[in-house]
Amino acid sequence: MRGVDTVQRNKHYRCLEYDHDQTGDICLIACGMERCDPGAHYGPEERECWHLHAVLSGKGTLLAGGRTFHPHYGQLFLLRDGEVVEYYADKDDPCEYCWVTYKGTEAERISSEIGFSKSVYCLDSTVDVKEYFGLIQRMYAQPEMNYVNDLRRRGILLEFLALAMDAAGHTKRRKAGDRETDQRYFVQCAIDFIHNNYNVITVNDIVEYIGFTRSYLSRIFRNVIGRTPQEYLMQYRVSKARTLLEETDMSITEIAAKVGYENPLTFSRMFHGICGVSPKEYRNQLSGEEQV
Repeated sequence: MRGVDTVQRNKHYRCLEYDHDQTGDICLIACGMERCDPGAHYGPEERECWHLHAVLSGKGTLLAGGRTFHPHYGQLFLLRDGEVVEYYADKDDPCEYCWVTYKGTEAERISSEIGFSKSVYCLDSTVDVKEYFGLIQRMYAQPEMNYVNDLRRRGILLEFLALAMDAAGHTKRRKAGDRETDQRYFVQCAIDFIHNNYNVITVNDIVEYIGFTRSYLSRIFRNVIGRTPQEYLMQYRVSKARTLLEETDMSITEIAAKVGYENPLTFSRMFHGICGVSPKEYRNQLSGEEQV
């Protein structure tokens, strides 16, 4: 059910609201923008859903989680689902902000990934806050309530959240943990990426995807699986090539291209280095075994 908003808004308040009974992993419930009156006071009030704000100018005071915060220009601040909050706009420099309201099974996890742990309500943004405002304007450009626009607005919501996650500098992949469990997590992420893209990527693509330096990623790979990312990628390509040699009649050139090598000679040298025989010899051995 939609919550009752008892706050008196001014002429600078704009908000588009959608179905509050949506279900799914992440759903856009509202988006808007507001330039507060000096000293404007909101709450205390229990908030429904998650409300992520980007402060476009000015400052204010937020009371939440038993603590006091002072969000200001260039920051993000979050109001959590089910929490009682209170807000005061500054009397001399009241803030202007834009926001998205969202809910869903992934809402809490996404908020945490941005950097809003249970005790964090305000974060600095490394990108110009006008970028958030531009996304809200794009939502306003398609206000009609139809399925196509629902998809467009949901896509923009994801852009907003991704921008916040990147700009706050708290993406999980950029946190270089030093515990064994952290290392295993990142190595597994890299391995999954390799398995899904082995024939079109380089080690630099893996490094960029995970977000660490190449030397650090190589070190945790050795710690966890005893091989570097380069070695793992090559060996995985060879395993795929061996399957193709065993189960298909594709030529060596075709198999080389299939597993990510434009030059079949490069592929043959790499295959020989790992298996001890060339691809052609490997296939001939299989044929010999079948004839026995």
